[in-house]
Amino acid sequence: MKTTIITPIHGKKKHYSEMIQKIGSKLNEQTIKPFEWIIVCDKKSVWVKDLEMPEFTKIKIAEKNNISLKRNLALDNVSGDYVLLLDSDQIPESNELLADCIKKSEEGFDLIRIPEKFSGTGGYLKRSYHQLRGLYWDKSDEGIPRFVKTELVRNKRFDPERLHFEDELFFEELRTSHTETKVESFIIHNEGFELYPNLRKARIAQKQSKSHRIKSSFRLSVKTIILETPLTLLPGVIFILGLRTIAKRILPVESGTSR
Repeated sequence: MKTTIITPIHGKKKHYSEMIQKIGSKLNEQTIKPFEWIIVCDKKSVWVKDLEMPEFTKIKIAEKNNISLKRNLALDNVSGDYVLLLDSDQIPESNELLADCIKKSEEGFDLIRIPEKFSGTGGYLKRSYHQLRGLYWDKSDEGIPRFVKTELVRNKRFDPERLHFEDELFFEELRTSHTETKVESFIIHNEGFELYPNLRKARIAQKQSKSHRIKSSFRLSVKTIILETPLTLLPGVIFILGLRTIAKRILPVESGTSR
């Protein structure tokens, strides 16, 4: 069975080229190799064309730096039986990831979630943020079903007007009418962290969650944070959590601001 992997990218070569090549190497090591890896860049990230990439790589150029438009361009060009949405900071940990996803699909599941582990590398605040994100992943059902049968998304597209929660909306209807499970294999999420952009992103997400009526009943308890965070990272986690709570209420951003 053929799998198409979709990865939208943006940003400067010095920040992302090494990560993209690591993803490519890991995809090339899969026991069931991808049929195609569609990378969608924009005019500021065409440097990806100069990288040494697996032979199954296909590069498309989007007119704008909009993650939904980039994913839609890739969906317009999918040739595989399955689609895997893999972001530019996510690396498969296991060489069996695609095989595991295909196996679950053949067992009768339509939507496959892939657990994430955060890399926990970098500076103190980045490691603290990854600890916080990891707790959310472990204690909730966070995450979209990244692996799906192509036939289910053949005529679906992401909403480019949504700057956040575009993936939740994309899968919302599918999740109510199709079977879903998750695999044991996981991806390493090396999400970048800069304090002000992170706070700004939190504020934009909060505003859009209200305007699009996104409901989330899950709240990470203070007890869980204290008991399951290493003492060395606890001050950083509390610092980030406190600032994000304040930023969501008062940080000024334009409503149409892109992330």
